[in-house]
Amino acid sequence: MSGMFDQKQDKAKRKLVRTKQEEKANKKTRKTAIIVITVMLVLSISAMLLNSGFLRRIVPVVTIDGVSFSVAEFEYFFNSEYMDYINFLQQFQGMMGPGPDSGRPLSAQIHDPETGQTWADFVTQMTLERMTNLVSLYNAAIDAGFELSEEQLAEIEADIDMLEVQAMINQFPTTLSFLQQVFGTGMNERVFRDIQKFIALASLHSEHVRESFEFSPEELASYYDENRDELDVFNYRQFTVNMEYIDEEEFIDSDEYEAAREVAATDARFLAASIAERINSEDSFNAEAMGYSVDYMDVASTLRTVQGSRLDADAIDWFVDDSRTYGDVTIVDSENGSNIILFISRDDNNYRTAGMRQILISSAFVDPEEFELGEDDPEYMLAVEHAENEAHERAELVRSLFIAEGEDEAALTSLLEEHSDDRTEGGYYPYIAKFSYRSSYINVVKLVPEIEQWLFDENRVTGDWELIFTEAFGYHLVYFTGFGELFFELMVDDILRTESHTEWVESLPLGEPVRYFSFILVHT
Repeated sequence: MSGMFDQKQDKAKRKLVRTKQEEKANKKTRKTAIIVITVMLVLSISAMLLNSGFLRRIVPVVTIDGVSFSVAEFEYFFNSEYMDYINFLQQFQGMMGPGPDSGRPLSAQIHDPETGQTWADFVTQMTLERMTNLVSLYNAAIDAGFELSEEQLAEIEADIDMLEVQAMINQFPTTLSFLQQVFGTGMNERVFRDIQKFIALASLHSEHVRESFEFSPEELASYYDENRDELDVFNYRQFTVNMEYIDEEEFIDSDEYEAAREVAATDARFLAASIAERINSEDSFNAEAMGYSVDYMDVASTLRTVQGSRLDADAIDWFVDDSRTYGDVTIVDSENGSNIILFISRDDNNYRTAGMRQILISSAFVDPEEFELGEDDPEYMLAVEHAENEAHERAELVRSLFIAEGEDEAALTSLLEEHSDDRTEGGYYPYIAKFSYRSSYINVVKLVPEIEQWLFDENRVTGDWELIFTEAFGYHLVYFTGFGELFFELMVDDILRTESHTEWVESLPLGEPVRYFSFILVHT
C-alpha cells in the first residue's frame, strides 16, 4: 500500500513539475511576444516620426563647440554644400572630374578610389568644415554681445516670404513641400528661420569686424609703394608669332620630337625678331600684327591692360624696369611661339574713382539666323537699321523727358524703371576706374572707352550729364554723381582689411565636431 501510495505521489509530483514547466514556457512565450510587439511598435512609431520629420527636428546629431544641430539642421547644410559643389563642377564643365550620379545614394558611390571615401563622406566633411567655421564666427558674435537689428531680422523674414514665390515658380503645392524637397524631410519654416538667424549673426558680425579696421592715408600709401610692381597697371600691345605645329605621333623617339619643337621655336623666335625690328609705334605694331594674321584685324585684339601681379613671369622684370618708356619692344617665348610686346604705359592708380547713374537704351536684337542669307541678307540689314532708328528715337524721347523733369539725379532715377535696359539697381555705378578691380567686398568697374573718356575729363563736375552712343551697347543717358576715393587707396584699403580680417578669423578657436549615434538618421 505504501508502495502504491509512493507511486501515486511520484506521478503527482511529475505532473506538478510538467504543469509548472508549461506555465513557465507560456510566460516566456508571452513575454517574447510582448517584446516583439513592443519593438515592432517602436519601429513603426519611429518610422512614422522619421517620415513626418518630427524626430529629425528634435534629435541632436552633432555638437560643435557647444552649439548643437538637429538632423534637419545638419541636412540643410549638407544639401546646401552638395548643391554648391555640383554647381562648381558644372561651372568648370568637367575640368574637376565627374560628379556623383544623382540617381543613386551618395553613400553608395566612391569619390576617392585611393582612400575609398564615398561621396557622402566627402560632402559630410565639407559640411562639417563649413559648420565649424560658422560656429566659430557665431560664438565670437555672442561673446561680443552682437545682435541682429530689426532691419536685419526683417530682411530674413522677407527672404522667407520669397520661399512661397519660389515654391510657386517651381510648381510645388506648398512652401513646406518645397523646403523639404530642397533641404530635407525635417525642414520647415521655423527650422529654416532659425538657421538663417544663425548664419546672419555669424556673417554680419564678421563683416562688422572687417569694417572696424582703419588705415591712415600714410599706411595706404606706404603699402602701395612697397608693392607697386604688383599693383600698378601696365598697358601694352601683344601678338604671338606661332611656331610650326609638330605632331608628337610622327616621332618614335621623344628626344627627336623635342629637338623638332626646338627648331620650330627657334624659327618662330627668328621671325618675331625680324618683325620687332620694324616696330616703333602702336600704328606700326598693329600693321605688323594685321599683316601676320587675320586674328589681329581688330586693333583692340592686341591691346592688354594687366595688373603687375598677373604679368607673364618671364616678362615681369622687363615691365617693371624703371627705365621702361613708351614704344619699347621685347620678345618673350611662350609655349606656342614668341610674343612680341610693345610697352605703352604704367599706371600707378593715383586718381579718383568716378560715380554715375545711367539710363541705357539698346537696339532690339535682330537674329540673323531668321534670314535666308544671314547677316548678308538685305532684309536683315534693313531690320537692323530699323531697330537702331527705334533706339535713337527712344533715346531722344528720354532726353526730352529728362530735361522736362529737371535734369537732376532724381529726374533720371524717376525714368529708370520704365525706360532703361540697364538692370543694375538704380542704374548706379559708385566705383568706376580705368581698371576693373573685384573682391568679395567691392566691385570697381571699367567702362567702355567712350564713357570712360567723358567721365574722367578733368573739368567734369557733379551734375554733368550727356547722351552718349557706344557701338557695344547703344545710347547711354549718363549723369555724373561725382569723384570718389583715390583708386589706389580704395584698392589697398580693401586688401589690408581682407588681410586683417583673415588674421582675426584664423585667431578664433575651432571646435571639434562631436557626432552622435543619431547620425545614422542623416540621409546621404
